[in-house]
Order: sequence, then C-alpha cells, then structure tokens
Amino acid sequence: MKIKVELTQEGNVSVNVPIILRCHAGRKVIIVQDMAEAEGQEPLVVAISRAFRWQEAIDSGKFKNATELAKALGVDKGVAARTIRLTHLSPEIIHRIIAGKFPANLTVRKLREAFPLRWDEQKKVLLGE
Repeated sequence: MKIKVELTQEGNVSVNVPIILRCHAGRKVIIVQDMAEAEGQEPLVVAISRAFRWQEAIDSGKFKNATELAKALGVDKGVAARTIRLTHLSPEIIHRIIAGKFPANLTVRKLREAFPLRWDEQKKVLLGE
C-alpha cells in the first residue's frame, strides 16, 4: 500500500490512502488496498469462528451432539458436523486464513469437504504446499 503524504501550498497536510469501498451485507466496508487480495477471507473466518463456537456449545454440555445442535439452530445435521470439523484444521492454516494469506481456491465449500487430520497433509491438500 502506498500512502502519500504531502504538504500543500496552504500549509495543510494531505494524506492519500488508497482504499476500495464495497457494500457487504447491507453495510459499507472500507478495504485497504493490500487487504483487497484477501477479499474472500470473511466467509472462511466466519465458518471457522462458527465451528469453534458450535464445538464449545457441545463441549460445555449445552447440546449433547452435533445433531441436537443442528436441530436447535435449524440447520442440516451434515452441515453442522462438517462445520464443526473445521476445529481440526491446523493452527497454521487457521492463522493464514485470518491473515488473508491463503490460495484463492480455498473456499468454505472446499473446507467442508473431507480433509486429512494430519496437519502436514492438510497443507498439501488445502494450501497446495
């Protein structure tokens, strides 16, 4: 990102920050140019956050299992189970998703497909490394 700072003839300071304005879920969002590469990031972050929140609801005893949770939330039990499975992602992959440093083909749909439990194999399958 190139921030441009200039002193104007009138003695004022002019700061130019390149941004992108987008509408998302009915609200305006400012995207800093470097973050524009991670445009698909938010759905992945939401899915991972949801996975940990749902797993916590089961672990705390609020729900017995994913089936009971799904029924309470009004979602398909398969969707709930596949979402909760995201808690098995490697910390490195989760960090890269949050930081926006992941391949463009890594989507929520791809994460909901079966992936290996071994973290080194996850990198190969999900990140292509």
